Amino acid sequence: MSGEGNQLLQKLDEFIRKYYLNQLIRGALLSTGLLVAFFLAFAALEYYGRFGITGRTIFFYSLLLVSAIALTQWVVSPLIRLWNIRPGISYDEAASIVGKHFSNIEDRLLNTLQLQRSAANSQSELLMASIDQRITELRPVPFATAIDLKENKQFLRYALPPLLLLVLILVIAPSLVTEGTRRIVNHRTAFENLAPFLFN
Repeated sequence: MSGEGNQLLQKLDEFIRKYYLNQLIRGALLSTGLLVAFFLAFAALEYYGRFGITGRTIFFYSLLLVSAIALTQWVVSPLIRLWNIRPGISYDEAASIVGKHFSNIEDRLLNTLQLQRSAANSQSELLMASIDQRITELRPVPFATAIDLKENKQFLRYALPPLLLLVLILVIAPSLVTEGTRRIVNHRTAFENLAPFLFN
């Protein structure tokens, strides 16, 4: 493959890394909001409801299940693709996404990749010259700008309210979180209800 072709693939690699970084940031914000909201809801329910062992066990494993699903789907999956532990989207898929963003190149990027593959076993100088010309035309296009990481600001509305509520509760009534959490974590322990009066 020519140096021009390598540059094209490097630009697509940069786009793919940014694509998964974008998914990771979005996933981190969504999972933070979801998990803090679930945690607060269960802690408050346990604090006021004082459920038995069965109820607290359901809370505990529900929280674990939701955490595992959210973190696996929204954080771990993009992370392992960002680090190239597992393959992510192909060059063709990346080219299609870039082509949708930059209307001026449309299908030329995808067609150039397909031509490169078909020319790998060909010795046609005319075909190679055509591919190099297409790559030269595509070189000024900044593929990575097809993804704007700043757009993730809109997902702050899912993460910030639960976090702010958690901070507020920890300042005003910390026992709601600490006591509810202690009872959920020790879900197999039987707790006696507090007496509604004091002995003198």
